[in-house]
Amino acid sequence: MLSKTSIVILGMLLKGDKNAYDMLKMIDLMNMKYWFPIGATTLYETCIRLEKKGFIENTGESDAKAIYRVTEKGKDELKSTICGLFERIDYDTVWFCLAVMYSDVLSKKELESEKKKRAALLEEYEKGTKENREKMLQGKSTYVQLCAIDRMIRVIELEKETLSNL
Repeated sequence: MLSKTSIVILGMLLKGDKNAYDMLKMIDLMNMKYWFPIGATTLYETCIRLEKKGFIENTGESDAKAIYRVTEKGKDELKSTICGLFERIDYDTVWFCLAVMYSDVLSKKELESEKKKRAALLEEYEKGTKENREKMLQGKSTYVQLCAIDRMIRVIELEKETLSNL
């Protein structure tokens, strides 16, 4: 599975060839610093790793700086990662956000299939979380513990809403 930074880079390159500086400007424009900050060093190092793996390539259009494009191998890896993210629940909600953000790598049929899988997972997760909350109420759990469970229930509700709007 790709790292978060790799997902962002490959996702941006699906929209067209870019150099690392242009990618940093896009990240800044999307205000990612508030939910997933990516520094220049991390971006440059990740581009080098992705190029070594054959997921991106330098177009050779500029002698001054590398201009990258996503390869078929990179597109396939991104697609596989996005599907994997739809099919797992993670406390780190950035993963699902990235899956949604770059879900256009999937065909309509693939996206519908992944949405159904995610919806089923969310239903199961919601049921278990609500059952756990009821047990916590009976066990005289603290307000702070209940707040954490309530947050997770709200995250599930938001993800379900996101799926219906996708």
